Amino acid sequence: MAHSEGSPELGSADVPAALRFAHQVAGLRSLGSTAETEAEEGQKQEIESLELIFEESLQILSPEGERPVLFQLQVPVAVDDWVELLIETGDGQVPAGAVQALPPALLRVALPPHYPLEGPSAPVLVVEVPHLGAAATELESHLSVESGVFDLVEQLKEELAVPSRLVLRQEMFSEDPMQAALRLLSHDQHVRNERRQQETQVCPVCFDELQGSRGVFLSCGHFGCRDCLQQMATLHTSEADVTALRCPVPDCRECFDMGVLRQLLGSDSELLQKYEELSLKHCIDTMEDVVYCPRCDLEGGGNRVPCIQDEDHMACCEVCGFAFCGKCRSAYHPGATCTSADDRMEALEARAAGKGREAAAARSELLTLRHLAKTTKNCPKCNMGIEKTDGCSKVCCTNCKIYFCWRCGKTITGYDHFATSECRLFDDEEIRRWNQQVHHIDKAQARAQEARFLAQFIDPAQMWQQARECPRCRAAVVRDGKNNHLRCYACMTQFCAKCFQILQKGKAGEHFNKLGSCPQHSD
Repeated sequence: MAHSEGSPELGSADVPAALRFAHQVAGLRSLGSTAETEAEEGQKQEIESLELIFEESLQILSPEGERPVLFQLQVPVAVDDWVELLIETGDGQVPAGAVQALPPALLRVALPPHYPLEGPSAPVLVVEVPHLGAAATELESHLSVESGVFDLVEQLKEELAVPSRLVLRQEMFSEDPMQAALRLLSHDQHVRNERRQQETQVCPVCFDELQGSRGVFLSCGHFGCRDCLQQMATLHTSEADVTALRCPVPDCRECFDMGVLRQLLGSDSELLQKYEELSLKHCIDTMEDVVYCPRCDLEGGGNRVPCIQDEDHMACCEVCGFAFCGKCRSAYHPGATCTSADDRMEALEARAAGKGREAAAARSELLTLRHLAKTTKNCPKCNMGIEKTDGCSKVCCTNCKIYFCWRCGKTITGYDHFATSECRLFDDEEIRRWNQQVHHIDKAQARAQEARFLAQFIDPAQMWQQARECPRCRAAVVRDGKNNHLRCYACMTQFCAKCFQILQKGKAGEHFNKLGSCPQHSD
């Protein structure tokens, strides 16, 4: 770095760039402020050229007519690809993240009165580079303003070449290097947010193309137009289905965060307040050690008091003091098994036979239990009661979002469970309901379609073991569990899986019931 005469000798690595610049400018001012007309005109022309080239990146620091002329210029740092940030510690280098954009370097320049003519002092140059810290002083010794400020800037850009791995050391910064890394990560996020706000985005719901600033970016990074996301948030919050407030991109499905919901529902709206209440309720419902006091909500008025149960399923309500079993909701019974549903119904029937308020409450609870026993099953994970109205036997719990088989209660993922077990994907009642709506599909055709659908989920080796060749049309027919009575979905022929005999319609049972004939069920 070129020093002007009279400037103090400062340790460049120990003194902030702004302070070093101020000291060196004071040295220039001690030389006087009288400038030759030719030098003054040259400085004016160069400053005007720089303003046209760099526009808002250039900032004049000194008042008009004052000498020396002071200005600062933001020089962008070019990044070709991701730059990995590493922090040097006593145990080695620790990854701190990666960025695609770095803060610009700040070049401060002070032009002496005689510039661009020869004179007693060279211009003052001080460079501040956020990702280099004190190490930026090494760049100053390589810079020269002899060819003009524009060439100086181009030279600085070359010196600012960034490697693919940037190591942040303690001696580079006056603070913890982690704080410097956080600032770099924050700047990178800010740049990317500004860039995507100006880019054209596509809403995954309505597929409209619009500028990013006209929509909403979710925490996962995906975009949606404001109207679609607002309708989505309003609908699911109104219907108390807060778990459905997820990113509409099928492969993502990340939950909406509170910042997005404030934008969509309004920070002071009743819907946002309702969402917070529903979200808290859902959070409590998913906790396996939280149960609700049955005595506080005896009347069914919605006064649900959450209680914590211990390993022995004992819970004590802090409101009414009732100690109860978290599994059966009865009074706590240490050492004794919980009463079964049948025993509970018998007790309720006895209480319901009486008169008065207690008997009426027992009758109401009895009707509820009978309805639940008939129409609902408990989720195998969170034990939440699930009611299935129609559809196949693959059921999704609305509370914890797992899938399970409605017939056996086993937790499942895809449809392979129905292809490799005796559980039906559609039960007979569902087929009858479907037949009433369609009027053209009988039970046999529905079963054939079910078999074709499930065949794609069977492992090829296992399918070969389960499949039998139709004796009439040679089509492959998959056995339903261990049942040897098969129906070809191609030609509708009934045949035996053991001996491949074609069975007459309506008389298939005679083949399996005859003494010494094939069993209807076998491995």
